[in-house]
Amino acid sequence: MPRSFIPDIDATLATIERVASAPTAPYHEFRALRAIRGELERNGLTVKQDAYGQISARSSRGNAKRSLALVAHTDHPAFEVTEPRGREGRARILGGLYPEFFAGPVPVLVHDDGDGAPFAATLDDYVSAPDALHNSPGHCRIRTDGELRAGQWAVMDLVPFAVTGDELHLRAADDLALCAVVVLVLAALRDDPRPHDVHAVFTRGEETGLFGARLVAEDGLLPRDVIVVSLEASRALTHAAPGRGVVVRAGDVYNTFDNDAERFLRVAREELTAAGVATQRALLTGGTCESSAFVRLGWSATAIAVPNVNYHNQSENSKAFTPEIVRLSDLRSAVALLVEAAAAAGVDADESWWPDVKIVPRQIRELLRIRR
Repeated sequence: MPRSFIPDIDATLATIERVASAPTAPYHEFRALRAIRGELERNGLTVKQDAYGQISARSSRGNAKRSLALVAHTDHPAFEVTEPRGREGRARILGGLYPEFFAGPVPVLVHDDGDGAPFAATLDDYVSAPDALHNSPGHCRIRTDGELRAGQWAVMDLVPFAVTGDELHLRAADDLALCAVVVLVLAALRDDPRPHDVHAVFTRGEETGLFGARLVAEDGLLPRDVIVVSLEASRALTHAAPGRGVVVRAGDVYNTFDNDAERFLRVAREELTAAGVATQRALLTGGTCESSAFVRLGWSATAIAVPNVNYHNQSENSKAFTPEIVRLSDLRSAVALLVEAAAAAGVDADESWWPDVKIVPRQIRELLRIRR
């Protein structure tokens, strides 16, 4: 990795484990937010909270010409107890999960928004009942040995964090692994002498409708002149495969993003290429990311992603929920890319090739001019 401020493997893994191990669900992200806050404060950063419970931090040095805003969401598809009846009830699915994965019993862990210990439960008896507001395909019966209460929620009973070589097997790589990347970027910039100005926002309710990002955009909770960069663990695709580095995301399934905003990511790619660090660039159509919430309201936005195998815990090889898999090397290249992009934005840098093509040479202009 280029430069000494890129965190070593042990530090990177420790941060990812502490953030990504937190259980989380749409509208119930508080445990993940507490874990992220702890990491930010551990690195000496001041943390703010908005009216919606979303947290933010900032790293700034010198007189930066352009500012970035790194946006990552703190929820993951999960389940919310809606009809508790003692040790049995109904649980609504929250987020993009396919009905065929509920053909058999699904083991889950039931949580509350505090720090109480979880208890095991099982989901079955899936009923299709589409609810567009909560991006829910339906609901299930939930049965447990514990006492169910309104306000409880459940996550899949999967190992939250495991390392196998370069692979990280996570219950919620999307998007807690990228929340950890944001923390690591801010930590790296703390000791970086180059001019930069980077805001970080950790949003809620993404899986059910990009709600947190939409609130930030609609309410103007970031300076209007920042360049928004969405961070995702997006579905692995043939042209954006794991192990080939972070992906500069040109767009998602619904929107293309801002070319000038992406410029600083491309400048950073040049720096990383020179240092032998792999990166990719692709249009990722496996889903929608939070940059779309900003693009639709006229913000300058771009995005990055790391390829995610078993996206939303849904294996391509079976109908059982399984951990998501991302590559440590891709996450480390994401940190490097964003640190370099922050420095590029600080001086409003252009790609190395651009000055050569910015203005048509006079002799070519004359060569092409029609003589009458």
